[in-house]
Amino acid sequence: MDILPASFAHASQIAQLHWASWAATYGDVLTPDYLAHTAPAERQRIWAERLAAPAADQVVLVAEHAGEVAGFSCLYLARHEEWGSYLDNLHVAARWQGQAIGQRLLRAAAQVCEVRYPGLGLYLLVNQTNERAQRFYQANGAHNAQDSVWHAPDGSTVPTFIFRWPRASTLTRS
Repeated sequence: MDILPASFAHASQIAQLHWASWAATYGDVLTPDYLAHTAPAERQRIWAERLAAPAADQVVLVAEHAGEVAGFSCLYLARHEEWGSYLDNLHVAARWQGQAIGQRLLRAAAQVCEVRYPGLGLYLLVNQTNERAQRFYQANGAHNAQDSVWHAPDGSTVPTFIFRWPRASTLTRS
């Protein structure tokens, strides 16, 4: 399994994985119609755009095995003055879960943060109903800093928590 920077050639697989992950995990917070009929094409468009013309602060990493994207992370460096860099996405395909791929992607993202912005923190939003993700981030040293909300693309407002590491470097050492 290789962790490497994503290219435009990965866009379709990333989009498919992103949608599949949402369909499996967010059925309780996103509308069924959105998940079934809008999200697949929307994720394809978004990832094609993100990888064709990346924002200057965007870093997308993939976990790839034999040409298959097993997982990905998307990071926005130094996005918030207080919290640091923003981990916008971290998803692992169902068949690859339980093999430490999420942990490897998380650590690789933290390494990018530390190289580009030493000493800065790392944060993300975690849906309040996604207890599995909360346990994963806590097991990797994050703490629940505060309540927040996600203004989801289906128009709903989803209660979230902001999980954070005061310094991304704590992940690179663990």
